[in-house]
Amino acid sequence: MADHYLGALKEIERRAQNNILVFSDVLSERLDVVAENMVANPMSDNDFLKLYEMYYTRFSKEKNTDGMLFCLMRMQQVIYFKEHKDKQNERIRLEFREGYDSITKAFLSRKRNYYQIYLDLYFKFFIAADTAAYVVLLMLFVLLFHVPFKISFIVLMICWALVLVFAKKRGIYSYYEARIQELSQDLNRVLLKVDQGVFSKVE
Repeated sequence: MADHYLGALKEIERRAQNNILVFSDVLSERLDVVAENMVANPMSDNDFLKLYEMYYTRFSKEKNTDGMLFCLMRMQQVIYFKEHKDKQNERIRLEFREGYDSITKAFLSRKRNYYQIYLDLYFKFFIAADTAAYVVLLMLFVLLFHVPFKISFIVLMICWALVLVFAKKRGIYSYYEARIQELSQDLNRVLLKVDQGVFSKVE
């Protein structure tokens, strides 16, 4: 498995580092051209990460905070898949390789781990909502429907646990994907095409 586009992207990165304006219009056009070539074509995880790192830099110049967060969240998501081979599947159309580009690795090390932050936040939401529903249903079962407390307690406790298992396995990832889709509303057209080519609905 080769890094098909990493060389071209690193050349843009090198020129951006030497450019006083950080990311000129010419480099933006070159980045779009490389990204256009990546649409619907095989790419490695390192190609993907470097592309999103470059768009993050470009969006930073443009003061596009949603675009920056989108890139960062996608990159951290791919890192998670890269480090957890059991999570890699046909829904993620990337060729996963060992190792990282050193500059990309340094870039990510300076950023907050939004992937884990959002997943923890969504799981806490599921716990709170599930517990509230448990308490309300327990009261209804016992007081309104006159189901014995012990039976109500056990049945609802099992349901409570099953909901949290679902949340841990799929629910929190669906919420994460929904957040990414919100951020992509005004995204660069070419980058959005790359993203849609790599990710089908992630669960």
